[in-house]
Amino acid sequence: MNSHPLHIVTTACDTEDGSLQLELQMRQRRHRVCFKSDDVLLTPSREAFLTLTLFAAMREGLTVPADGPVSRRLLDATERIMELVRSWDPSLHRVAIRGAVPTETKPAGEDRVGVFFSAGVDSFHTLLTHRDEITDLLFVHGFDVELGDHASRSRASKIVRAVGTSLGKNVIEIETNLRSFLRPSVSYTRLGHGAALASIGHLLAPLFRRIYIASSYTYDVLFPWGSHPELDPLWSTETLQFVHDGCDVTRVEKVARLAESDLALQSLRVCLGGRSNCGRCEKCVRTMINLVAVGAMDCCRSFDVPLDLRNVRKILVEDIHTGAFVTENLRALEQSGRDPQLYEALKEVMHRPLWRTKMLKFGRKLRRKAGKWLPRRREKQLRSV
Repeated sequence: MNSHPLHIVTTACDTEDGSLQLELQMRQRRHRVCFKSDDVLLTPSREAFLTLTLFAAMREGLTVPADGPVSRRLLDATERIMELVRSWDPSLHRVAIRGAVPTETKPAGEDRVGVFFSAGVDSFHTLLTHRDEITDLLFVHGFDVELGDHASRSRASKIVRAVGTSLGKNVIEIETNLRSFLRPSVSYTRLGHGAALASIGHLLAPLFRRIYIASSYTYDVLFPWGSHPELDPLWSTETLQFVHDGCDVTRVEKVARLAESDLALQSLRVCLGGRSNCGRCEKCVRTMINLVAVGAMDCCRSFDVPLDLRNVRKILVEDIHTGAFVTENLRALEQSGRDPQLYEALKEVMHRPLWRTKMLKFGRKLRRKAGKWLPRRREKQLRSV
């Protein structure tokens, strides 16, 4: 382990635009991490900074400076956090936390319960399941949609706020460039997103006693993943509990629960980019198959086009979670007897030979490269005329 410290160069809180900024120096890389919300006052804390910097420090073997009171529960959990993520990625280092004074954090007075909410299947299921308890929907700009994608951000904001209004829940929107800070150190999608959510939670800690993080997978399909039933609770303190929710429910069962709510069916946000759910990408197609499996596709008007079997056959079973998804839906379609043609298309996907899957993947990669190369070549030709 390298003993070099991770330097926190400057911090600026409550600037004129209401943002919170943290400047970090990591060897030769300097990065300014920014957070902003027009809905609440973000409260900087050592717990938040420890959470957002730990994985980056582990990548470079840097000491994390705490230099003051830190939640005893979170400090005690950091050893288990490092042990767990290093079992997933052995190239990460075990690091020291300098100057931390273990402290029993005290309640700040408010007793709210939040859920990180994107209007997708997982977070909608958690919201509906804990509707009576949840007081706030938390939506973060800059995680699943780039900060510069204003059209997608506007669409997401309208959906989340409409759901909040319909259910009588507060909505807190936060924007941050934290993902770009984590990207050089760990894969945000595969490892970093759970810690990123937890760091946001700690900035809201004076307001909340519990925050739900919706699961992506079930207990029987677990693998190294940034939001995990064993990892998420470890970010908790004495006064703020992070709950990983929904691991005991399959995706088909989640969609069946959503099918009982017209609000959920008409507000589903599946595509991460664009102004609507395209109905063609793999993420849309997966959700539409779920809806068919539970008999709710005809009631859902959240997609631009109907489910097309040609798009179903484009699904590539390359890993355990895609295979689990296809298997789960095959079972649901077989039990319900719904849409035999869809059932046969999914069987074709599931039993496709590995060599053909690899060929299809390679062909798609070539087409993507050609799609980027041809417009540039055409542009050069036009300039030379």
